Amino acid sequence: ASGTITQLVPPSLVLVVLADQLGRSVGDMYAGAWGPSILQIVLFAAYTFYLGIVKPEAVPPVPRTLFGRALLVKCAWGIIPAAVLIFLVLGTIMMGLATPTEAGAMGAIGAIVLAVVRNAPLTRFDNLAFYGGCAAAIVGAAVAAAGHFGSSAFQTAFTIMFAAIVWLCWRAWQVKDQRELIVQAFQATMRITAMVAFILVGATCFSITFQGVDGNKWVEHMMSSLPGGVWGFLVVVNLFVFFLAFFLDFFEIAFIIIPMLAPVAQKILEPVVGHDAALIWFGVMICVNVQTSFMHPPFGFALFYLRSVAPKEVKSSDIYWGSIPWVLMQLILVVIVIALPQSVTYFLDAPSTVDPSKVKIEIQAPPSDDSPPPVFGAPPPKQ
Repeated sequence: ASGTITQLVPPSLVLVVLADQLGRSVGDMYAGAWGPSILQIVLFAAYTFYLGIVKPEAVPPVPRTLFGRALLVKCAWGIIPAAVLIFLVLGTIMMGLATPTEAGAMGAIGAIVLAVVRNAPLTRFDNLAFYGGCAAAIVGAAVAAAGHFGSSAFQTAFTIMFAAIVWLCWRAWQVKDQRELIVQAFQATMRITAMVAFILVGATCFSITFQGVDGNKWVEHMMSSLPGGVWGFLVVVNLFVFFLAFFLDFFEIAFIIIPMLAPVAQKILEPVVGHDAALIWFGVMICVNVQTSFMHPPFGFALFYLRSVAPKEVKSSDIYWGSIPWVLMQLILVVIVIALPQSVTYFLDAPSTVDPSKVKIEIQAPPSDDSPPPVFGAPPPKQ
């Protein structure tokens, strides 16, 4: 269940796809997802705490093997690199320093560097390259923060950092285990990319055909006529998506269903949260709903992953029954997001208060000169 939170917590691929289909920026979608993400973590933590008190045998403690400074060093070595990697991907997007594609590239390179530093046998020169690159990155960030992007100090720091990254990536390729993992990652990435590309082609053909027969107008009329207004629309849409998630993958839902619902959602939800936040609220809500598809049968990927690593004495039926409380908590979060749109809109930038229809542009005409134009070849006028 905790693993499924990654579908909601930035940087989530689900949010990137939804932002593209809804025509909103990835940064705004990430900002809107922070509130539900925190609420989901609180719900899971509260339920685990409740089990620990009422039924402690269900959540036995992990035996503690480290104490004091050794425990602190192990925690820091596990947390700090991950935090840096998260900043490279999420922080640069939120701060407007990089596009999602650029941030993803930095995250991939950062993951390779961390993998070789943590797992590969390093020489003294490798350690020098790693720590020198880290120091150069810190110096370059400080120089950039001071506004001296074109200075020689920034260029030198960037060159050292880039050279260290190239060297460590080459070392990762030299180590057999790391090279095999990199190849597997590349193959999985290309496989997923090809799958998404073909789904997108098919979904585009379907959307064009659907709009050609005025299907979008039919959907808009049907959804606008639902009893209950805004809340009736949200309840029906979430029940519909929850049902589809039993049989369809997220990508099929995002590329086929979302484009049909987006215009209706913009029209119906705009009076509640405003023009800018309407589709952000709707997209985060759908993301929370689709998150349940990883936990419920028959195609719950998290259940199959758990089945593959669980001992043989653990029955599949036990795994399915055990997932029910966690799915219910995810559905509770859907209800919270519907009832409290502020959980999404609170972290968004304040909408612009300027009405474009009332903007008046006045252009001042240049001063007129009534003197006759100069004659070609005539002497200049006397002062």
